[in-house]
Amino acid sequence: MNRSALSEVFRATLRVPPGTLTVATSFTHPARGRVDCPAHGLLAALTRNSGLAPRSRALPAACLHAHLPDATTTVFAVTYERPEGGHHGLALAADAKDSAALAFAGRQIDSFRAVLRTRRLLYVMAPTTDADGRAPAGSVPAQTAAAPSWESCGCPATRACPAPRNANSALHRFTDRGDEVVVVGSQAAGPPPWEARTSGAAPVAVRSRQEAESVAVGDPDRLAFVVTPGSVVSEAAAILKVLRRRYPRLRGQHPSEWCYTMEDLHTAVAAALSQSDTLLVAGRRSAPAVRTAVCQAAEAKLRVHDVTTPTSLRPQDIDAATITLVDATPDGRGRREIGRIMNGLGPASHIRREVRSYPEPLLMPRSAPAR
Repeated sequence: MNRSALSEVFRATLRVPPGTLTVATSFTHPARGRVDCPAHGLLAALTRNSGLAPRSRALPAACLHAHLPDATTTVFAVTYERPEGGHHGLALAADAKDSAALAFAGRQIDSFRAVLRTRRLLYVMAPTTDADGRAPAGSVPAQTAAAPSWESCGCPATRACPAPRNANSALHRFTDRGDEVVVVGSQAAGPPPWEARTSGAAPVAVRSRQEAESVAVGDPDRLAFVVTPGSVVSEAAAILKVLRRRYPRLRGQHPSEWCYTMEDLHTAVAAALSQSDTLLVAGRRSAPAVRTAVCQAAEAKLRVHDVTTPTSLRPQDIDAATITLVDATPDGRGRREIGRIMNGLGPASHIRREVRSYPEPLLMPRSAPAR
């Protein structure tokens, strides 16, 4: 792609008032023909933030010239070839006597020219609703306008996930019969919403294999476990492996009651980040998807950029060959807008990464017929 990228300065007959910049939504290059500018919104936002007034428009055909002594406007442009044909680019036009506007326009085009490249974007997607009205497990819990919060298991609040209720019921069942109970797994989604009880010993949290090696119980024959909603199942399974070795008579919550949302999310994010140079976060950090991705990126020592709005991106934020984007904005709006901008900053590949765990329908037990 870099071999086709051209940075040029043109003279134009277009009138641009001092103190403003014209941001091209498209223009006609003297040699390359029509050039579309999908990232023009980003340039307009940066222009506004600088104190200049942006005016977005398509530049008139045949208004750009390499030499036009009497021209009152200077246009800074960068263009590149698209693999599928045609050209994309960026262009800013300023009054030829407005030194501040000229300097800003030149810097912006040079900054984005330096990061134009072929890019791969890996999207960890928000959940969708299937034919039964349920969100599939393993998708990223999304923040929607109607549901800005999540269950303790990591599912969006609009999804009727039974995991918290099942875990709570199992805990009460074990304590009522006099078992000692360990609550296995992380509490990344916050404290589990156990209902208050006045009888029975308080459960003991076991959040790691190290804690499983050291936890002491009064009666090894009466030890039971519950999996914390919101745990990564593979991590909970590793803890249970230690507990079963130490306490062979351990019993616990049936695995069909565990929620795999965070397990699938953890797997999808890890797979994407293992191939990425940068993580972009769109949306609130309270989202389970965002918390998981930020934590894993920190462990992998990857750069993390919070994209408060798609037009807050800077050239240094996207200077990478492979980028993971985790989106927790309403209705996936951030993902779509960022994707459109990326299409104007070099040839982009947009790949969805998804992991789904769900019950195998052919092997699900059937209920006995009613009599």
